[in-house]
Amino acid sequence: MTPKTWLAVACLLIGVPLAAWALADGRLLLALVGFALIFTFLFFVIEGMAKAGKPKHEIRRAADAAWNMKDEPPGGGAG
Repeated sequence: MTPKTWLAVACLLIGVPLAAWALADGRLLLALVGFALIFTFLFFVIEGMAKAGKPKHEIRRAADAAWNMKDEPPGGGAG
């Protein structure tokens, strides 16, 4: 796992209990810090999902794409 993944997991594991404890104890500033850590985790997750959706290698175009041959009759048969 990458350091960014470890950081995201740490943000979640620290942020959730911190926000819950601070809200239960009435400490708004610590609750905001906990929520900031949770939102940091969500940012890392969304960034990772966006990165996973992109291809790693360049997608090359075909030499003769099917769309260019749409008006041509199918070949190979005598019919």
